[in-house]
Amino acid sequence: MGNQLEIRQLWPREGLGVVIPVRSGCANEVIQRLGTFEEQCRFYTYFSSKGTPVEFPNMDGPNVSLAPQPHDHVVIQSGGKMWCGYNAWVERLGALAEYLEDSLFFVGDEEFYIDEFQLSNGKLHYCRVHEGGWRPLSDFIESLMTLTRQESGDE
Repeated sequence: MGNQLEIRQLWPREGLGVVIPVRSGCANEVIQRLGTFEEQCRFYTYFSSKGTPVEFPNMDGPNVSLAPQPHDHVVIQSGGKMWCGYNAWVERLGALAEYLEDSLFFVGDEEFYIDEFQLSNGKLHYCRVHEGGWRPLSDFIESLMTLTRQESGDE
């Protein structure tokens, strides 16, 4: 996957790009690992200290600007290419998982794929949920939300 990527988070916040709280006491490990990753290749994943505003650019939509947060965070911008290679990015995210709180987000390739990423209990669960023909990530997520509401009887 070397194409333009859209990355959209559903939980714990909704929006373009990803903001994931760092587990208490794990900031130094996250900073060290992110530094090593960035030295090896462009990763589009950054550390943001608690008490400072979370701000980062998105190449395919509005930038993110959040008020100061009570926890350290890892942020992942949306857009651009994973210059380290998509599989390497997934592996690096998996290497960070044990230091991050739970989160859910999707990555959409501009041409063919949509992948789901769920961080849960310190582990990364990753799966391809759509392939074969471009589909807007926002439309895909809305269809998931509609299906979930229908299954729960909310519609």
